[in-house]
Amino acid sequence: MLDIWSFFTDAHAHLPENPANDGQISVPANAKILLNSTRPEDFPRVAQLAKKFPEQIVPAFGIHPWFAEEWNPETQKILRNFLSDTPGASVGEIGLDRCRGNFSDQEPAFREQLAIAAEFRVPVTIHVVRAFGKTEEILREFFTEGILPPFLLHAYAGSPEQAKIFARLGGVFSSPRKSLPPECFVVPESDHPLR
Repeated sequence: MLDIWSFFTDAHAHLPENPANDGQISVPANAKILLNSTRPEDFPRVAQLAKKFPEQIVPAFGIHPWFAEEWNPETQKILRNFLSDTPGASVGEIGLDRCRGNFSDQEPAFREQLAIAAEFRVPVTIHVVRAFGKTEEILREFFTEGILPPFLLHAYAGSPEQAKIFARLGGVFSSPRKSLPPECFVVPESDHPLR
């Protein structure tokens, strides 16, 4: 599973805030960037940039926990369509955040997007803030069922002890906020908009 993540020079980037800037983006030839979406309105832009830079940008489609209230049957259908129409895509950025957004909307959105990633057999990028226990519980359920997709915990801020658990579940980490045990595989990320 580690080889899925090891080739990224930036395992977590975002779109420019202003769509008008998309046309000015330039990506170095040797870059390999995972470009995350945060809501359905991002999906076409992410897909377009991945088509423009097919060797450098890997698209990720998902609904960020801050926007979990946008998760519904229609957005589920949109996500499925983008994954079907975009070979090599992944799911992200999804997850749980107790500090922002409606937490009661986040758990079902997270679970259902994880299930879609498992169905499509694609990796997932996970955002977690003050919800590491609940995230671990959900990932363990998928692991026990044998359907946990490869996952990356971006900007990991949990404990080193919990990081070991996530690593045993097959997770990798990008730009952790603290030192992690040696068994934790870490990849680089910018968490910045493309330029």
